[in-house]
Amino acid sequence: MRKNIFSAFLVILVLLSMTACGSSHTSMPDPDKIVPGRESLVENLENSGYTITTLSSVEGSDLTLDRILAQKGDRFIDIVYGLSSADAPKIFDLYCGMYPDDYYILAQNGNYVYCVSDKRTFAKAGFTSMGNVGVQYIHG
Repeated sequence: MRKNIFSAFLVILVLLSMTACGSSHTSMPDPDKIVPGRESLVENLENSGYTITTLSSVEGSDLTLDRILAQKGDRFIDIVYGLSSADAPKIFDLYCGMYPDDYYILAQNGNYVYCVSDKRTFAKAGFTSMGNVGVQYIHG
């Protein structure tokens, strides 16, 4: 009898600990906490010597966009802010055609779409992690 009560208690304890652990590790990343804000990204990259270009379109789309292209030599980030959940996949598809292999990371992360040439630019821009809610391709 004692053995059965102890076994039942142990099983319940294990299940409770798994539930507690699982909830903290399976939380969905928040793109708004991962992707640097527009002003922060511009400031970070200007301070690092990148040339900033503000664009309002992507070839192949008739949407008016909030797009930033920052370049320094062969390093770059091309990011679109403020997309709707319906428009983000469309812009991501266009970026896939624009940047077939020439990037470190190409992502649709929530309502953001971005392509970054290298790890250093990714870090300097102010991204907090590589967490993603959407589609993400990474090269080396």
